[in-house]
Amino acid sequence: MTAIELDDLIDELEDALAEGRRVPFSGRLLVAEERILDIIDRMRVAIPEEQKRARRIVQEQERLIAEAQARVQQVLDEKGLLDAVEGERTRLLQRAEYEATQVRAGADEYARQVLEELDERLTKLVTSVRNGLGTLGTQPDEQSKPT
Repeated sequence: MTAIELDDLIDELEDALAEGRRVPFSGRLLVAEERILDIIDRMRVAIPEEQKRARRIVQEQERLIAEAQARVQQVLDEKGLLDAVEGERTRLLQRAEYEATQVRAGADEYARQVLEELDERLTKLVTSVRNGLGTLGTQPDEQSKPT
């Protein structure tokens, strides 16, 4: 039975009472007892069905609420996870930038040392070449001049 049928039974009960006859001077009502009892019996059958239906609706609502809460918790957990991942990503980027700066500084220092050593060697080599030319008595400028 549905709520509409229960409403119909209540309407039928009202009709049965409205069709009853008043006992003069007593305020009492004479009604068809069997009809009233039949309606009450049908209401007793209808009410548990309505209760079951209402219980099913409440259970379904509770299930939907629990699912929604679980989904909200999942989203919050994912958000927390995403925040943690973002924090770790930021930390790793900062560390990589720091290490890259350190590598660049080390490479620049190494290049400076190599260039200083090369400059020193080249200076010695040029000095040796000039000393050799001086020993031979010819300077590069003197060879290029016609005599």
